Amino acid sequence: METASSESRYFKPAKGKPNKVRILSQAPIQGYVQWTAEGRPVRWPHDAKKPQANYQDDSKPRKFIACAVWNYEAQTVQVWDVTQRSVIDAIFSIASDKDFGHPNNYDLKIMRTGEGLDTQYSVIPISADLTEEVQQYMQEPGVNLEALFEGEDPFA
Repeated sequence: METASSESRYFKPAKGKPNKVRILSQAPIQGYVQWTAEGRPVRWPHDAKKPQANYQDDSKPRKFIACAVWNYEAQTVQVWDVTQRSVIDAIFSIASDKDFGHPNNYDLKIMRTGEGLDTQYSVIPISADLTEEVQQYMQEPGVNLEALFEGEDPFA
């Protein structure tokens, strides 16, 4: 896999068009994220104490999940850092449905509409064959999600 720029290492659904990904991670990392006054995210696991930091005055901890995904449009492995409750709930709902099961058994089509506080997401599972390339990255995505808890690069 080619070295991706820092910006392209993270999946962010583009507005107004379908965004298709395959989750590669066997299990996402989960926890809380809060932003510092310097604009950096601080993440910690659900069962850990909130780290000391100079947090933004108006910021509050938000639940998040993060997983490695194959982005079909970018043709690369990326980290999907999800803080939108509707998206998290949709992924867990689909995964708990016996007709779908684990999210790496199908693709997800994510649609993003609206702006700012009016932004909405839809998450739709799509039955799709697994290509050899995606299978290869599913075995070893080359992403250390735990590095996010240390503020480090998960691709290092």
